[in-house]
Amino acid sequence: MPDDHDRVVAIDELTAEDLSALGWAFTTRHNAGTAEVDRVANGESGVRADVVAATRADWEAAGRPKPDHHVHRTSVRLIDGTEVVGVTFVANDAYSRDAVPTFGLYLDERWKPPWAHSHVNWPDFGLPADTDALRAALQDVLDRARRDQRVELGCSGGHGRTGTALACLAVLAGTPASEAVAWVRENYCEKAVETAVQEAFVLGFDRGQP
Repeated sequence: MPDDHDRVVAIDELTAEDLSALGWAFTTRHNAGTAEVDRVANGESGVRADVVAATRADWEAAGRPKPDHHVHRTSVRLIDGTEVVGVTFVANDAYSRDAVPTFGLYLDERWKPPWAHSHVNWPDFGLPADTDALRAALQDVLDRARRDQRVELGCSGGHGRTGTALACLAVLAGTPASEAVAWVRENYCEKAVETAVQEAFVLGFDRGQP
C-alpha cells in the first residue's frame, strides 16, 4: 500500500480550496504547482496528496490569494488576415456574446453551446489525443473563417489548450512554427501555451509531428 506521500488524488476529488491553491501555485510558478502541471502534462493523472498538502499550507500562509484569472472573448487576426476568436469557459454565463458565433471548436467537453460546434479530445495541461484529428479540425476552422464565418475556439481557462491550438492555427496560416508560440503570446495573451510539452508540440506541428 502506498503511504500518503505517494498517494494520488483524482482531480474530481479535490476540494474548491485545493483547486484554488493549485491554481495559485501554477500562476505564480510555485515549485509544487509547476511540478504537478508538468507531471500531468506528461500523461500522469491526479495530484500527489503530499503536494496538495504542501501547496495548501503555502497558499494559506500567503493569505489565500485568488489565482489571476481573466476572461477571453478575444479576436485574433492571423498572419494572412483571417480572424478567429479565443474564448474562456465561464460556468455561469458561457454563451453570452455580443455577436453569436457561426461555429465553435472546443477543447473541453463542458462546452455545449446552442450554435454549431465540434470538440477535440484534449486533456487539460496535456496534448490532444489525436494530432491528425486536431489538424483536420483546425483546418476546418481556418476554412470557415476564410469564408467570413465568425468562428471561436476555446478550452476552459483559454490559455493552455486554446493558446496551443491558436499557435497551431497560426502555423497553418503561414507563421513559422519556431515563431508561433511567441506570436500567440504577443497577439492573443502572454499566458498562452502553458507547458513545455505544449511548446514542443507547436514547434513540431508543421513537420507533421509529434
